[in-house]
Amino acid sequence: MVHPEITTLAKNSETIFQIMWFAALITVLWGMLVGHSVIPRWVHQNDKIAHFFAFGALAGMAHGAWPSLNLATIWLMIVGLGLLTEGAQHLTIQHRFCWRDAVANSLGAGCVLALLHVWV
Repeated sequence: MVHPEITTLAKNSETIFQIMWFAALITVLWGMLVGHSVIPRWVHQNDKIAHFFAFGALAGMAHGAWPSLNLATIWLMIVGLGLLTEGAQHLTIQHRFCWRDAVANSLGAGCVLALLHVWV
């Protein structure tokens, strides 16, 4: 029998990860859709690395937020989110869809989820 305290702690942990995930999502969306002048120069100089880590973080937090989801499902959802956000950049003046960014998004999510699969 699982103690109620453990169940409550696990549920609270999921809630915290869900809040963190939505905050990170808003930050990533903002970073991908605002004008270049708002984003620091070092981010532009390391754009693919920033995509890799941003979507890796989203994938890792998604696993903590919704632990019952299969890792492949999380990866597909994050890849879809990355493609949608890349597509949404066409609605802005300064950004365009970039397949290299989409690949970096997918690889970042995949690497983090692979590490979670091995360690958790």
